[in-house]
Amino acid sequence: MSFIKKLLITTIVIVTPLSAAPVRGLFASLNLGCRYTNQNHDYTNNTGGVDNETKGELATSFGLSFGLLNQVEKTKAVIGGEVSVSMNQSKISYNLQVSGGQPEGKVSIANPYTFGGFGILGTMLTPKLMLYAKAGYAWVTTTLKYTGLTEGNESYKKTMGGISGGGGINYLITDKVMVGGEYLIHVPAESTPRDNAVAINGQKRKFVYHPTIHSINLKVSILF
Repeated sequence: MSFIKKLLITTIVIVTPLSAAPVRGLFASLNLGCRYTNQNHDYTNNTGGVDNETKGELATSFGLSFGLLNQVEKTKAVIGGEVSVSMNQSKISYNLQVSGGQPEGKVSIANPYTFGGFGILGTMLTPKLMLYAKAGYAWVTTTLKYTGLTEGNESYKKTMGGISGGGGINYLITDKVMVGGEYLIHVPAESTPRDNAVAINGQKRKFVYHPTIHSINLKVSILF
């Protein structure tokens, strides 16, 4: 065999990627990132009109995920499922007051925990790079504390559920370790912490709270 032929064979062996094992099995993930919450309130003011107060809030978050991935045999498709829980320092206070109007009180909001379940659908862009989308249902624990109201103070606690979805990308460092990033949006159903059946000072009062939560996380996952 000539030297040139040997060199060509060696080059082909070097540049030809090895076939990777399918992405398949149980996994656990550590998630670190941040979340941005639109804290939305619709409320009836002292004139009977409906006003809206929205404040944006940025907080760090930490979470864990557990699930299953299964690359369909002889294809690039990956299907799976996941359950997750996250905690954060989400807390904000602001006045319910439109410009030039009388204050309807002050609210303090905390959303410390979020948990949910998701279905995953992905594709292997390369033997090591996976792009995926996910959708499901999630809940966020919520505490609303109102002060300065016409008839006194109120506290309200509820776990609010709603659809959640997004997507991300994973890179396999080894057959058992993945790193990646993910974006999720969570839209809980609205809640009504105050709805007076009787008028107070000549006017009924109503508060409707409906947050929208955006999350960005870096993920480190172990496949079992």
